[in-house]
Amino acid sequence: MEARTERGAVVSPPEQAVQMVIITGYSGAGKSTVLRSLEDLGYFCVDNLPIDLLPHFFQLLHRFTTNSQRVALGIDIRGGTDIEHLVEKIIQARQQGLSISVFFLTTSLQVLLKRYQETRRNHPLGNSAPLQELITQEKKLLEPLNRIADIVVETDQCTPHQLRAIVRSYFGQTKEPVLVVHALSFGFKYGVPAQCNFVYDIRSLPNPYFIEQYKHLDGTDPGLRTYLFSLPAVQEYWHKLIDFIDFSLNKSYQEGRFFVTLAIGCTGGRHRSVAFVHELAKRTLPSILFVTKHRDIGREPGIVKREGSHDQVRL
Repeated sequence: MEARTERGAVVSPPEQAVQMVIITGYSGAGKSTVLRSLEDLGYFCVDNLPIDLLPHFFQLLHRFTTNSQRVALGIDIRGGTDIEHLVEKIIQARQQGLSISVFFLTTSLQVLLKRYQETRRNHPLGNSAPLQELITQEKKLLEPLNRIADIVVETDQCTPHQLRAIVRSYFGQTKEPVLVVHALSFGFKYGVPAQCNFVYDIRSLPNPYFIEQYKHLDGTDPGLRTYLFSLPAVQEYWHKLIDFIDFSLNKSYQEGRFFVTLAIGCTGGRHRSVAFVHELAKRTLPSILFVTKHRDIGREPGIVKREGSHDQVRL
């Protein structure tokens, strides 16, 4: 069976006798969790290898790997900033017959800032500039590696448990494949999210925004959800939508996909769409893991910032 990533690249499931996985991505995105998960799956893991030593490491793999070995290599900006050189070495090793998959972890700037504030750790690039500038610099440096990645996983809303499940779905030989569904709520007035497999419009449903007691709440509030899903029009829409989503996800799983992005939108992305995504993620489906993100839940009321634009329009 083949899996198709969100980049459209076809990735074969890990059934080869010898497999090497490079785990990389933004600092703070979850690389340590992924490496520990691979170690639990029987991988021989090496972390923070200097880029200059990579060719020698590849040579050792050619000489000493046996039919039972699987290797995971953690690489990030600590190993050196010459990422273009690293990419060249990976491409050369692939051309020489070494099976290499690149697993890239990405996270939004705001989530990374929050994680660094919580852990109080220094960024690998040092402390010579504000943290936001260092994160932006790292993203630019890692872009060549991001471009050749076979699998890209966004960890904004992933708990460690969910991230471990994602790793098992890609690399666990004794596990059934898991379809990871990124369920995203959004507001149409801020733009439709890019690169979604499914987009659903629920703007026709009654809007709690116009009821004073719910106006300043959002769809994560239990009282708001209870009110919303008590409405006959919402109940009818919900049941029909769930039937279609279940059908679509099962078809995606049968195709061999491991990753699907599903977006549900209302007007502002704070009430109806958030409530729907919240309820969707509570459901238990065989071989399907939901990871949720509420894109516009924290937007300042009255300000529109179109996705992909730096301009703001005050309503």
